[in-house]
Amino acid sequence: MLLQFLCLWAALALNATDASALRVSGRKQCPPLETGTIVVDSYQLYPENADFDLNQCLLYFGALFNASVVVYDPYKAETVATLEFPGITRTKPFHVGGVAWDPYTNLISILVDSAVPHETPDHQISGDDFIMRYDPLKEEYLWSLNITEVTQGLYGGQQDVEHDSRGHVYILGSYPGTILRVKPDGSSIEPWYLPEKIDHTSYGLTGLAATGDILLASDIKNNSGSGEIYRFDMTAEKGTPVLIPRTPDDPILEFDAIYLPPKYGGKVLLISEHERGVSVLRSADGKWGTAEYLGLIPNDPSLDAGGANTATVEMSGNIYMVVEWFGDPIVPGTSAGNRTEFPLTDITAQVEKLLG
Repeated sequence: MLLQFLCLWAALALNATDASALRVSGRKQCPPLETGTIVVDSYQLYPENADFDLNQCLLYFGALFNASVVVYDPYKAETVATLEFPGITRTKPFHVGGVAWDPYTNLISILVDSAVPHETPDHQISGDDFIMRYDPLKEEYLWSLNITEVTQGLYGGQQDVEHDSRGHVYILGSYPGTILRVKPDGSSIEPWYLPEKIDHTSYGLTGLAATGDILLASDIKNNSGSGEIYRFDMTAEKGTPVLIPRTPDDPILEFDAIYLPPKYGGKVLLISEHERGVSVLRSADGKWGTAEYLGLIPNDPSLDAGGANTATVEMSGNIYMVVEWFGDPIVPGTSAGNRTEFPLTDITAQVEKLLG
């Protein structure tokens, strides 16, 4: 089955499309949504990440364990499409974690990753990882690249993606903490930031968020204490991390995704902390030379035990926590648990309160 996907990958590589040809100049405004928690009814969804397509007003989930992408219409409260991949979907060891809408092109970037580094104590690097670009209007894939051909099994744990205005796609790996960059035409991947020491047993970067030419990345520091946020210049040929000092320097733990809600113009950063909730940081000028730590929004105590906040997402001005249950028993003969209801917890009012 994997051979089917590799053949598809080869065909797509030959048809790579320059992102500049797809750049958009404007889009419609999505209708408002009622406030309050949304419960997504989707069997075995288990979302690791989510992003809202402001062009089509649809929410894209990375369905982690089934290794697919679920497209959800929050206005109709229904799943409108599921993207599956031959030889990958419901096939070990693959996951789909990173999924992101590109605001410059209206394309969707999809990250397929091997589960092995995330599920082994020493983060063994094994299995293939892929990055794909999908055109949701034409319902077709523009290109796909094998990330493992670049990493050569030395580092991995790919789990987040971001974009810049020049058409590049940025890929974050957690072990030990790396950033790769894809050329705008999808022709190749190159290492953009690698730490001085490549030690895949160390747990580093966990999430990316971009505003203008600034790329923010969270670093869990191998779970050695409070994590940090770093700033990168996306106009540079290679990435150089610059620590962002925060005041007060309260601890931030259990990092996962980070997110810049569009409504705040790149000045507010939300940090998902699995069992704790969401930490809120602010940069008054949006340049992220320094940051204010505004506080922690705790997870909803009414949720089922074991729920972990993996990401946040804004839809039509409302901000939601994405909740995942990593520990649900796998249904025999499938790749995921038996859960059907997955809440998107509305934290808009709590964020606004912290912002004052």
